[in-house]
Amino acid sequence: MDWSNLGEWPAGMIAERLIASDVADYVRIRAVFRPWRHCSVDPRAHGILDRRFHPRRWIMLREKVADPERRRLLNVSTGQCVRAHLPELRGHDVCAPTVEGLLVLLNKEHVSGAGLADDATVAVLFEEVQMLAVAKLGDEQWTLVKQGTSLSPAISFAGRFYCTTNTKIKMVDTSDNQPPRLLVAAKIIHWFSRTEGTVHLLDNDGELMLLSRTFMQRIGEARYFMEYKVSLVDLDARKTQPIPDLGGHAVFIGSSCAIIVSPLAFPTIRLSWKGPCSGL
Repeated sequence: MDWSNLGEWPAGMIAERLIASDVADYVRIRAVFRPWRHCSVDPRAHGILDRRFHPRRWIMLREKVADPERRRLLNVSTGQCVRAHLPELRGHDVCAPTVEGLLVLLNKEHVSGAGLADDATVAVLFEEVQMLAVAKLGDEQWTLVKQGTSLSPAISFAGRFYCTTNTKIKMVDTSDNQPPRLLVAAKIIHWFSRTEGTVHLLDNDGELMLLSRTFMQRIGEARYFMEYKVSLVDLDARKTQPIPDLGGHAVFIGSSCAIIVSPLAFPTIRLSWKGPCSGL
């Protein structure tokens, strides 16, 4: 079969399926045959905030390297790893491994969360000074959304920015004719402690999850142990639902962020294993 002469309709259907799965494969297939480019959308013709072209399943490994501009990128679904030259990294820190496929570059380290609040708005959480602000492309200054309240952890999920209080998961609302504000997205059912552990919001293949780990001590014992609790964030029911495990996934947990991966792509990882990781 001559794939280069594939008709416009089947080639377009293949392109649509690829872009829904992994934009890296979409870019590769456009590069193979020139005729395929005429029946698929050019990513360069759209703004950088167009979520269709974000490599959502890819993260950048945070590791010590000789050349700070050359980094390894890992696909958490397939295990594929590639090296990329990223000159934009010079002179900057990175907020997290990725935010929905985007690298958020910082001049200072006290930003604890950043991501998309809608198709044209970026939200940034400064946990150290307890401040949440947003800005649109072209804005000359940030707009304050909330100050004086701890809102960590935070995550950009499905094009919206979510953050957490002790009892609620909140979402940044940027509706027209309204100033940016926080709305309750879900009520948190199970108890967790920020002072005695860590809390994380996770994107598990399109499902939002809340994971907490708490240092615990049994009565009469000197040793401590870690207690993990996992909940599905049901945005339709507007509440969290405790679940027994991670559905066969594993989580690498750092002090401020966590990454969920599939053991199908990383067979050396045990099922439902939650592991500490100092590099996150």
